[in-house]
Amino acid sequence: MGKRLASTFSIFAIAAMIPLVGCGVEKQSGSNINPPPSHQKAVQKDKDQAKTAATQSTDQKKAKTVNRELYLIDQNGHVTPQTFALPNTPSPATDVLKYLVKDGPVEELLPDGFQAVLPAGTTFTVNLADGVATVDFSKEFANYKASQEEQIMEAITWTLTQFDTIDHVKLSLNGKMLNQMPVAKTPIAPDGLSRKDGINVTLGNVVDLRASDSVTIYYLSQNDSGDTYYVPVTRRIDATKDMLSAKVDALIHPPVSDASLESPFNTDAALVDEPVVKDGIVTLNFNEQLFNDPKKRVVSDKAVNCLALSLIGTDGIKKVAVEVKGKAEMTLDNGKALTEPVTKPIVNQVGI
Repeated sequence: MGKRLASTFSIFAIAAMIPLVGCGVEKQSGSNINPPPSHQKAVQKDKDQAKTAATQSTDQKKAKTVNRELYLIDQNGHVTPQTFALPNTPSPATDVLKYLVKDGPVEELLPDGFQAVLPAGTTFTVNLADGVATVDFSKEFANYKASQEEQIMEAITWTLTQFDTIDHVKLSLNGKMLNQMPVAKTPIAPDGLSRKDGINVTLGNVVDLRASDSVTIYYLSQNDSGDTYYVPVTRRIDATKDMLSAKVDALIHPPVSDASLESPFNTDAALVDEPVVKDGIVTLNFNEQLFNDPKKRVVSDKAVNCLALSLIGTDGIKKVAVEVKGKAEMTLDNGKALTEPVTKPIVNQVGI
C-alpha cells in the first residue's frame, strides 16, 4: 500500500506541474519579455544619480579652480614654471604670490627638487594700475641670501606677468619704493621689472653683445627622481641671422656652461629652409635628423613642445607647424599623430 500511495502521489504531482510549465512558455511569448524587478530599476536609478552627481562635482571643481604658473626654484637653481590648478578667486595676482612664500600653502604641492622663493613669514599687498603691479612687502621680505636675489626678482616678475593685465612689476618695502633690492642691491629700473629683463640669464657663446639679441628658449632638465621638465633660459644670440632660425639653432644647442640643461633634439637636426610666418603660423622645415625613428617618422614630443614654448607669443606667432623636407605627416613618440600646427602647451603640469 505504501508503494501504491507513493506512486499515485507522484502522478498527481507531475500532472499539477504541466499547466505551470505551459503558462511559463505562453508568458515568454507575450510582448512584455522578462521585465526587470522593481529593485533592479531602483539600483540602476541610484547608479545614474551617482554618475550625474560625480560629473556635476567634477564640473564644479573645475569651475572653482584655474591653471596658474608658479615660478619656483629647482635643485639646479633655475627659476622654473610649474602649473597648478589653484582656487579661482577675485584677486588672483595677490593670491598667486602667496604660493611663492616658503612654509606657505605651496609646501604641500611642491614637486621633488623644487622650493618656494620668498622668505617665510613674508606678507604683502598688491596694487594694480595701468598695467603695473606694485607689491609692498613686509620686513620679512629682506630675509634672503644675496645669492638668491636675482631668482627672487625673476620669480615675482614672471609669476605676476602671466596675467594679461600686468606688464611691469614695482617693489616696495614697508611702503618705501625700491630702486634696488634690499640685500645685494641689484638695481630696479624706474618703470619696474618685466619679462624683457629675462630669466635664468646666460650670455652663452656670444662675444659681441652689441651684435646680439636677447631671447628666451625652453630647454629640458631633470630632478633626482628622474622627472623631466621645461626650463626657460634667456640667452644672447647672433643678431645678424634670421631671428627665428637663430632661436631654433639655440634650442638645438643648449648653453655648454650649464650641464643640467638638455636639448630634446638630435645634435645634427637643422632647418633646411628659413622659417615662414603666415596668418600667425610659423612653418619649420627640418632635415631628417629631426626624427628619432626615420622609418616610422617619429619625432620627440618634447622637441615639439620646446619649439612651441620658445616661439609662440613672439613675432605674432600663435601656432607652430613642423615639417621634414616639406612633409608634415609624422608621429610623436607619445603615440599621437602630428599632422596639424600645434598651440602652446601647458608648461610643467602638476596634478592637473
